[in-house]
Amino acid sequence: MKRLLHYVRMMAVFAVIWVILEEQISIATVVVGALIGLAAMVGTDRYVLRADYQQAYPFGLVAGIRYVISLIVQIYVAGVQALYKVLTGTLHVGIVDVHTSLEHDFHVALLANSITLTPGTVTLDRQGKTLKVIWIDCVTTDPEEAGPLIKQNFEQLIAGSKR
Repeated sequence: MKRLLHYVRMMAVFAVIWVILEEQISIATVVVGALIGLAAMVGTDRYVLRADYQQAYPFGLVAGIRYVISLIVQIYVAGVQALYKVLTGTLHVGIVDVHTSLEHDFHVALLANSITLTPGTVTLDRQGKTLKVIWIDCVTTDPEEAGPLIKQNFEQLIAGSKR
């Protein structure tokens, strides 16, 4: 029953995404989006993951929406800050080790990608729970001080995403 509920929720999400991509709303568009989403989930579960999707990628729907909204906001805010740094010539580029308390490999990879998507930072390497990040506003190389500045609220949102 829990798995069926997951499929129904995800089909609704895929249907909404399909309606947005098609730029028209009709019963046919919603049904096609839901069916394509169902086919993608079943195919991925059976042939790609060969495991339960919920165990391989633990991330709740509401937490995912909250995370995406926060990511978009952070990208724009960091973009303006990076543009200001570049235009004023106040760059202090450095490489910093950032430690994370996230346990799941998927969550650490999601944090690394979030850092890279945010202008002004790029994740260069990952060794376990430590990310090596190049940072254009390197005010400190101390991982304890730099970590919260670079990670923003991504780590908290990802950690709180468990079902």
